[in-house]
Amino acid sequence: MTAQSEANKRERSLGENVMVVMLVALLMSVFLYYFFQQEKNISQAGFNIAATNFSSKVTAIRAQWFMEHQPAILTIKEQDGGQLKVVLNNKGWIDFGDVADNCRKIWQVLISQELKFINQTVAVIDVVNTENPLFDACRYRLPSGEYFDYFSNTGRVVSATNR
Repeated sequence: MTAQSEANKRERSLGENVMVVMLVALLMSVFLYYFFQQEKNISQAGFNIAATNFSSKVTAIRAQWFMEHQPAILTIKEQDGGQLKVVLNNKGWIDFGDVADNCRKIWQVLISQELKFINQTVAVIDVVNTENPLFDACRYRLPSGEYFDYFSNTGRVVSATNR
């Protein structure tokens, strides 16, 4: 091969490489654009699933409460072999009473992890209704605005999208 043909081949290769890099960069930017557009929806769907799991565990604990003849404290076997004591109210719903971190304890028992969800800190708000205690609730809220409420007097779990 001559020097001229080798130079042409290198130029063509360099041009092709630049085009491939530009195409990949364009595709990545389009993906990131749509990902960030949908991030709130992904977070909301995930938190709704967490609320559903929370509700399922509340119901399972209440069913066990009925099967064990309605004790005030229920002992639950964990997956790692340990045992967990859960305090229930007189209606069979998980409720640690008037302790300062009641809602935090409920989250940790039912979700079995710290107050984190998809790398976001979950805020715990103890909602107290002075007019009607039936509407006292624990609100679990993400910084992005998604939340669900747990009403310990009725066992209801209501997410913000189901209102």
